Amino acid sequence: MKQLKSALLRLQFCLLLSCMALAGCAVQLAPGYDKAVVDGLGAANTDAMILFASVSNGTDKSSFPSRENQYNSLIGRFDALSLQAGARPVPKNRVTDAINRVLDKRGSTAMTDDDSTPPSAYAIKKVSETLGKMRDTDRLQGVTSFEVQAFKGQAVIYLDQAITYENFLQR
Repeated sequence: MKQLKSALLRLQFCLLLSCMALAGCAVQLAPGYDKAVVDGLGAANTDAMILFASVSNGTDKSSFPSRENQYNSLIGRFDALSLQAGARPVPKNRVTDAINRVLDKRGSTAMTDDDSTPPSAYAIKKVSETLGKMRDTDRLQGVTSFEVQAFKGQAVIYLDQAITYENFLQR
């Protein structure tokens, strides 16, 4: 009987040590917060909204050269931010599910999660692609006010996803 009690005490002690060791482990559930990505995203977002506002009444293709540098600058900045956001490793986790619940409550579109690219990097790349399509349309024929609204609406969906995800990482 003494041996059984002694064995049980040792087992309890080992379990206690194991629990204490596990409690001290930090499990990374998402890429690390990067203030440079958040700050860059905030600045690029502001500049994109300024572009959308400046062309909100539509444009004529003859005035495109005055906007070309603005488009190219924004596209380049979003491409660089996408690369920067995507350079962080993404562990398998349920963080994207939590973020999608927040986006869903706000009436926004859920993000995709392929476990190899941070969702914000994907969303930022989509903003760049949207601006590229708008630039190309503007160059060829100008954009109508309706087209500007459509391009802006698409960009806002992706910007909301990226900003929400990046801010969520700051916790």
